[in-house]
Amino acid sequence: MKKRRPRGTAGDKTICLPIDDGIDYASLIEDEKEYRSYLEKKIKKYPELFPSRIKEGFRLHGFVTSKRQQIRTRRILLKANHEAYQIRPDFVTPYMSEKAEVAEKALYLRKHGVSYEGIAYILGSSEMHWYSLCQSLGRMSIVGTTVKGVTPLPPI
Repeated sequence: MKKRRPRGTAGDKTICLPIDDGIDYASLIEDEKEYRSYLEKKIKKYPELFPSRIKEGFRLHGFVTSKRQQIRTRRILLKANHEAYQIRPDFVTPYMSEKAEVAEKALYLRKHGVSYEGIAYILGSSEMHWYSLCQSLGRMSIVGTTVKGVTPLPPI
């Protein structure tokens, strides 16, 4: 009999999946065959984003729904070692705290000295939401963010 790992978030792993422009994410995630095909194309194109053992096979392993963003994500289970991964689309920030497009605006405002109160007034949510989002940039998971284009990045 296989020993099951206790459920919880401590051992959970997340993969940030690039979503191409023009893709209807809500439709993609609901269609199992289409999602698997899309995922396999991205594994071939961006192998560095995925665990090395994914090449040994995986199966779709249910859904997770973000209460914050009202977005469904899929989970996969690797056949090689039975590790589960949540597949997060690249248009939301790590921990599904905000849509990347909105977070970019908040960070721009913050860069120019706008207070958290001002950001909350302009973009909605609470001051604490924006404070937490800015503080979360120091977490390790931000490294998992997929960069689609290097143009807006500062030179090294």
